[in-house]
Amino acid sequence: MKQFFYNICIAFFLTAVVAACSRKKNSFVSRNLHAVGTEYNVLYNGNLALQAGLDGLEQTYKENYWEVLPVERMTLKDQVFLPGDKPIDPNFERAEEKAVKAVQKHSMLINETEYNPQIDESYMLLGKARYYDQRFIPALEAFNYILQFMPESDQINQAKVWREKTNMRLDNNETAIKNLSQLLKEEEGAIEVEDLAIANATLSQAFLNLEQVDSALFYMNRAEQQTKNKEIQARYKFITAQLFAKSGQRDSAFAHYDEIIEMHRNIPRRYYINAFIEKIKNFDPSIDNKEELLSTIVDLEDNRENRPWLDAIYSRKAIYYEREDRIEEAVAYYNKSLRVKNGQDVYLRANNYAALGKISFDQSKFVNAGKYFDSAIANYVERTNEYRLFTKKRNNLDDVILYEGRRRSADSILMVVGMSIEQQAQYYQEYIDRLKEEEERIAKEAEVAAAKEAQEQNAFQKNTNNNVAKRGNVGPAFGKPRSDIGSKTPGGSSFYFFNQQTVARGKLDFRRKWGKRNLTDNWRRKNKKEELQTEEEQEVVVEEVEVRPEFTTEFYTSRLPEGALLLDSIAKARSFAYYQLGVIYKEKFKRNDLAISRFDTLLTHDPAEKLLLPALYNLYLIYKEDPSSNAFAKAEQLKKRIITDHPDTRYAQILRNPDAQLDDSASPLAIYNRLYKEYEKENYDLVITSAEKYSTLFNGDDIVPRLELLKAFAAGRLYGFQEYKKGIDYVALNFPNTEVGKSAQKLAVSAETLQIPKVFLPENGLTDFKLLYRFKNTEVADMDDLKEKLEEAIKKEHFTFRVSIDTYNINEKLVVVHGLSSKLGAKGLGALMAKTENTYRVLKPYLAIASENYKIIQVYKSLDNYEKESL
Repeated sequence: MKQFFYNICIAFFLTAVVAACSRKKNSFVSRNLHAVGTEYNVLYNGNLALQAGLDGLEQTYKENYWEVLPVERMTLKDQVFLPGDKPIDPNFERAEEKAVKAVQKHSMLINETEYNPQIDESYMLLGKARYYDQRFIPALEAFNYILQFMPESDQINQAKVWREKTNMRLDNNETAIKNLSQLLKEEEGAIEVEDLAIANATLSQAFLNLEQVDSALFYMNRAEQQTKNKEIQARYKFITAQLFAKSGQRDSAFAHYDEIIEMHRNIPRRYYINAFIEKIKNFDPSIDNKEELLSTIVDLEDNRENRPWLDAIYSRKAIYYEREDRIEEAVAYYNKSLRVKNGQDVYLRANNYAALGKISFDQSKFVNAGKYFDSAIANYVERTNEYRLFTKKRNNLDDVILYEGRRRSADSILMVVGMSIEQQAQYYQEYIDRLKEEEERIAKEAEVAAAKEAQEQNAFQKNTNNNVAKRGNVGPAFGKPRSDIGSKTPGGSSFYFFNQQTVARGKLDFRRKWGKRNLTDNWRRKNKKEELQTEEEQEVVVEEVEVRPEFTTEFYTSRLPEGALLLDSIAKARSFAYYQLGVIYKEKFKRNDLAISRFDTLLTHDPAEKLLLPALYNLYLIYKEDPSSNAFAKAEQLKKRIITDHPDTRYAQILRNPDAQLDDSASPLAIYNRLYKEYEKENYDLVITSAEKYSTLFNGDDIVPRLELLKAFAAGRLYGFQEYKKGIDYVALNFPNTEVGKSAQKLAVSAETLQIPKVFLPENGLTDFKLLYRFKNTEVADMDDLKEKLEEAIKKEHFTFRVSIDTYNINEKLVVVHGLSSKLGAKGLGALMAKTENTYRVLKPYLAIASENYKIIQVYKSLDNYEKESL
């Protein structure tokens, strides 16, 4: 009976406890039990997970000190996160799960009122976990839940601050600024200090996002004074200093950097070191002391604690030396910066490569400059200003690298070809001697390295043996004596093939003695013929030293080009390369000294007139711009030479009339468009004369190459293929660095390979013919009348032919019927039109011609020849 009563009591007690723990009953026991369970179980583990996630963000975040630092060390992802996407960090997912569990298991929401005092913290944890997981819309929902359903919560102001942080992340900067400004105005005294600092820092970031630097500076300055966390304070101070520098307040920026430096051991070293580096970046030689600057850099360099930042320190030292015109030392430190292991600053690497490229460019080492610019481009982020700038610089180097290579190659070949046989042998022997010296130097370096390594290995082995002797030469296993002591080293075995330096030396020695040998049987035999050798002969070893081919002068002289045609081609290519380099240096790089050098050298090579004239004219322009009296005399001499020796050329025309005034009020582009319409109307003579006129008047304008190319097309239509080729050559040579000039270069190459025969083709078997009528240009009415009659007859007879009026030359036009399938049919149509009994009665002589031959007569203007052959 007692036991039964005891069981009943236990059952009632458990029922009472369960009832008291109900989330739907607002009792003292329920509130406290759920509050304690939430705080010390679920929230505790959730906050630990959140902190672990924040630590992960801290470790993986890469700071960019080239820009104003963001308030938070958090890398924003470009992607939009959808429900079900993998979280950025599982710790944030775990924190969110704990927050959700706290709400599900312990929320006491009764009649829209929350009675568990820890649920607001659960929602704060939920919002923060989502915020750092960059799911900002769900995070906003969590913070808004607190504001909507828990107005009495002690987390209310913190929720307001985090809501605006989230709004800022969603690019609602204006909303964040409005709400935070109102919050600080109304509740500043009620907000906890750290939340107040976060609010001001968030306001600063929002203003900075809107590029309002002054407002951003005001609120960041307040934030740094409010926070008590040393690390956060250092970050805020650093941002404040950057904003001062950005707004031009250098002294205030330096004062803040000095405050960071004074904090030294109390803050992460990254802020301490970068405060120095930022001060060095903002060095002003008119105010600051150069000796003190160098001393600061050297102190930073010598401090072993600064090794993670050596790449930045070396780079600043390189910039210092470059400004002092100590170029060799600058190059050395740029390279040291690039060689620093574990360098994380990709932008710094790009800047180092760019600086080395500029130095090489200034030294006229354009091939090296191109390589450095390639490396810089690879490290810059695409679509940034730096990426576009150095891509353009690199593209500009393409032509100069190409033509400098061709120039050097052609110069070298023609120089050697011009030597006597004895001089060639001596020239190549000197080159061979240099090759041998280089190989000996490499072998000696390998030998020294091998000896040094062997010495280190011996020292290590000796030290190991001494240590073993002190321990009684006992190994770790069961007290047995060790027999392998000294057989291995930390750097690897002393066995020959484990030593890379010794292997390299061995290869050089073998190659020096035997030359190149295939991996076959009897490799030591020279000129062996295995199928003719007896077994006994194969065993004989010929220990003779074979001279490597590249160590003989014949190896090089046998490869020299021969023949007048080939050498003439090389000479022409060299002349063209010199001309192109002169124009490139003059127009692209503004290096008149290099341009003069290339043009002057070209003139010594007796170039063709198409290169000679533009070279002389470009030299004239260079000297004309030089204010010195000597340059003026040279310009006048060149001007006289062009006008006297080449009076009928375009260059002479320009020089004789340099002060012509534009008699048309239209813009250059409008004039070009007007001339192009005339070209479409086949008014080629007008296009040619107008293009010549306006090219002279607009000399130096970007429209000139377009006018010249249009003139070349018109001249080709009017005068034939040779005039067209002459015109595009002019454009290609005089405007090589413009898009029009490059197009003309391609057209010139195509024209060289154009296979249009001058001899007329046999017309038997051809299936495309035309019917021609010849008219003088003055017979405009007659041409139009004939065209109408032909079109009327074609329509009446239901033919599918087409009629056009084509320009033939400056004096003649052609009325042409296209689309006839045979010569007989073409003649039949002409005869039909000439019949006196019909209404047309066209008595004008006509000519039937195949379309292929029509193309030939238009290209070479050879219609008279065709008519003679057709008789």
